[in-house]
Amino acid sequence: MIKKWFAAGTIGAALTLSACGSDTTEVNEGTETAASENTEETEETTETEEEPAEEEAAEEEPEESEAGKRSNPVAVGETQVVDVAINDSDFNTYEGKAEITVNSVARGEEAWQEIKSTNEFNEEPAEGYEYVMANVTATLTEAETEDYAWYLDAMNFDFIGSDGSPYEWTSVVVEPELNGEIYEGGTLEGKVVNMVKQDDSVLLVFEDGNWDNVFFSTEQ
Repeated sequence: MIKKWFAAGTIGAALTLSACGSDTTEVNEGTETAASENTEETEETTETEEEPAEEEAAEEEPEESEAGKRSNPVAVGETQVVDVAINDSDFNTYEGKAEITVNSVARGEEAWQEIKSTNEFNEEPAEGYEYVMANVTATLTEAETEDYAWYLDAMNFDFIGSDGSPYEWTSVVVEPELNGEIYEGGTLEGKVVNMVKQDDSVLLVFEDGNWDNVFFSTEQ
């Protein structure tokens, strides 16, 4: 009888320990799961909190305007494609495209010495003023017609001061002057000159066939 009670007690104790172990395992697993979920929630919250900061940083980065705008003029030596208008003798208009490059710019005493040596009757710069002389190349790359030429002249350009105002034209004789007719595939090179205020940051502006202004830098 004692052996039976002992055996029964042993079996009961084993079952009790087994149940306790199972409960402990479930409790531990539950605790680990809750901790894992809390960690994931914390990471998600941190990521969510960081996203607006990244978005704000991206929004603060200014976008650069396209080349040829006043805020982003075409640099000296770089080529800009522009739309042009070609007119026939009956005032019909044909579309075309041209490449314009400001090859180099001379200013101040350097420009004046060349202008003076070209023609002795060229006007000396007024007090507080100086000459800016740009060497320009233009190539008519596309045209709706091969029978008529695109006419280009130095007067198609304007000089705009740093205050946004255009300079009045000064009549100057230079060689070669930018002036002539270009058929499709042809190229014209010449100089565009004007008198401006000393040390003023000047832009050279071309009005294209869509009546839009294309700005070129005069800073080397």
